[in-house]
Amino acid sequence: MENMLKKALLRPRTETHPTLQSIQEVCRQMEALESRFSMQSDGDLIEACIYEMEALRAQYRFLLRQAREEGLTGGANTLLWDHTSQSI
Repeated sequence: MENMLKKALLRPRTETHPTLQSIQEVCRQMEALESRFSMQSDGDLIEACIYEMEALRAQYRFLLRQAREEGLTGGANTLLWDHTSQSI
């Protein structure tokens, strides 16, 4: 169910606000990174994934703050990326 929700929210939409497009792109990158992380076995590559995820999280926080400042809102329960469900 959760993956279906993420896919629905990440689906390309026509004429979406640029900030929302950026948030969706960062979410897609996080999803791809989570998949890559789960397949890594080398310690250095695992560490690289962790640093990359932290950078994406910082970018995600920035974009959310920017969206709030621009007055953009989602639905009452809109969840673009669930930071509690990943393994990194």
